Amino acid sequence: MLSIARRTRFAAAVAAAAVSSAGFAAAPPMQLTVNTGAFGKTVELDPNSVSPGGVGTYSGVVLGTGGTWQLNYNLTASSSGSNATQAGTFSITNLSGAEAMYSIRLALPTSAIPGDLTGLFNGALSGTLITQGAGYFRSVVGQPSMWAATTESATVGQLFTAPMNVVRNSSGATSLGTQSFGGMQPSAPAPIFGTNIAINLNFTLSANATVSFSSSLGGVGVPVPAPGAFALLGAAGLAAGRRRRR
Repeated sequence: MLSIARRTRFAAAVAAAAVSSAGFAAAPPMQLTVNTGAFGKTVELDPNSVSPGGVGTYSGVVLGTGGTWQLNYNLTASSSGSNATQAGTFSITNLSGAEAMYSIRLALPTSAIPGDLTGLFNGALSGTLITQGAGYFRSVVGQPSMWAATTESATVGQLFTAPMNVVRNSSGATSLGTQSFGGMQPSAPAPIFGTNIAINLNFTLSANATVSFSSSLGGVGVPVPAPGAFALLGAAGLAAGRRRRR
């Protein structure tokens, strides 16, 4: 049998997991980071509105330093201690007059307790290149994919494997395609469900071109059994074996 001290620790772990699961089913501020050489910017995106169920709507425009780029976004998101989801559309236009390389990160915080949960994830991405005259969209040399999903520092999914090179010779729009992972419900396993989930994009865009994305990322936390739980299961199995031998 478990000692009183171990039963107390086990009860505390169960209580902590319950609190984590309750968490805040809410729409916290999201963090958007756009890096492009010396003209990067990090901004906090506050929800324009929040539904009774805690789903937030985020929409607006972010301008790069010196007017070198413009990003428009229209998103929904919600999170708690054991689940989180973000989805919607955003586009970025290169106004710099020259080719530019972009690194974009859109992070949604959760109220998860670090180390308490493993995770299951899913995500999807589609994109369109829009040019005024000739233009192109390319993956970044040295990056394994154009899009990656992360929780904390763990990568949980990658889409659009490099190299990518989409070229237009005249004004118009070209689809980048659609890819997904993890199914309709989160099913791709990850070692943790962390204090944030984030989408990360790395690409090169020609001057005066726009790339528009439709993206989604969802995750659920799976409780990690406390050490006392394994001892409890072992004790139960031992007791059951003794009963069968009687």
